[in-house]
Amino acid sequence: MLNHLILNRLTLSLLLAISFPAALIGCQSNIAKDSSTPANSIVTGSRTSAPMLSEQVINIESINRFDWKLVRWIDNQGIVNDVDSIPPLMLDVRPSNLVFKYDCQRYRLNHDGYQDYTYSSYGVTTITPPSCLITNKQAASNILQYLEQLFPEYGRGRFNLRIIPPSTQTTSKYFSLLNKLTSIKPKPYELALNVQDKQLIFEGTLKTLRPVTGLPITYEFLKEYQWRLVSAVDSNKKTIVELSRPDFPVTAYFGYPVYNDEHHVGFSSDCNGVGGPYILTPDSKLLIGSSPQTMMGCSPKREAAEDKIRELEQLSKSQLTLRQLPNINSDAPSLPYYLLTQELDSGETLIWKNEVKKIS
Repeated sequence: MLNHLILNRLTLSLLLAISFPAALIGCQSNIAKDSSTPANSIVTGSRTSAPMLSEQVINIESINRFDWKLVRWIDNQGIVNDVDSIPPLMLDVRPSNLVFKYDCQRYRLNHDGYQDYTYSSYGVTTITPPSCLITNKQAASNILQYLEQLFPEYGRGRFNLRIIPPSTQTTSKYFSLLNKLTSIKPKPYELALNVQDKQLIFEGTLKTLRPVTGLPITYEFLKEYQWRLVSAVDSNKKTIVELSRPDFPVTAYFGYPVYNDEHHVGFSSDCNGVGGPYILTPDSKLLIGSSPQTMMGCSPKREAAEDKIRELEQLSKSQLTLRQLPNINSDAPSLPYYLLTQELDSGETLIWKNEVKKIS
C-alpha cells in the first residue's frame, strides 16, 4: 500500500522517462469490462451549471465546456491504472482533430468520422510552439511514441469517444443528509477514449464561461460577411510579417454546413486556401479543424501567408470579440462596420473587418 501511495505522487514527467504506459500507473485494480458505470450510460436529470452530456451524441460545443485531464487508463486485461501526475496529460476535442497537451508540447491527431461516432485516425503530428521549452524532453518523446502506437497512420486505426456521466444522485432525505455530513462531492463527467483494446479516461472540469464583452456572435452572423484581416500581432505585440503585406491580403469565409451538419471556414490569400470545420462555443470561443488542401504552386509570399494562417488557426483556441464602429465608408453607406477580434491562446491577436460577401 505504501508503494501505491508513493507511485500516486510521482509526476508524469519523471515516470515517462521509463515508458508511457508505466508512467501512467498510480495504483492498479482489476475490473470487469461491464463496470457499474458503463461508457454507454445516458445522462438523466438536469444540471444548472453545466451542459447535459449524452453518450449517444458527442456534441463538440458541449464537450468544450470542460477541461479534460487524464485520470486513469485501462489496459487490454481490464487492469485499471490510476493517474495522478504533474503536469497532467490534457485533451482537447476539436472538429476533425484531437489535441493532446503535455506541458507546452502538443500532439495533434487528425481523424475522420464515418459512422456511429467512430473515427478513423490519420496519424499524430507533434507541434512545438516557438516559445515552448519542454522540462522533460524524454517524457514528451515517450508520449509521442505511445500515441503513434495507439493511432497508426493512413486510417488504419479506429477509435471512439464516449461520455461517462456522473452516478445518478439519490433524492432520499436520508442520503442527502448523509452526503452533507460526509462532504461527498458529486462525481464529475468523464470522457472515455476507446482505442484498440484500451481505454483512456479523462475527467472533466467545468470551465467558467467568459462574460461576452462585445456584441453577440452567432454562426449566422459570421456567414453573412467575408472578413478581411486588417491587423496581426504576435504575443509580444509585434507585427506578424507574413500576414501584414497589403498586396497579399488574407480573407476569411464562414460557410454553411456542407455535410455532417459541420460548419466550415476557409482562409485565403488568393492561393490554395486553408481551413476546415469549426465550432463556436457559447462564450464565443472558436475552434477549427482541418480539411484536405490543394497544393497549387503560388508566389512565396502568398504561400507564407496561408502557411502562417494554417499554423495559427489549427493550433489554438480563439476568443472572439465583436464590436461595431460608425460607418465612414461613403462607397457603401448601408454596410455596417464591424471589427472581429480574435485572441489566440498561443498569444497572437488577429483583427478582421467585415466586407460584402462575394457570390461565386
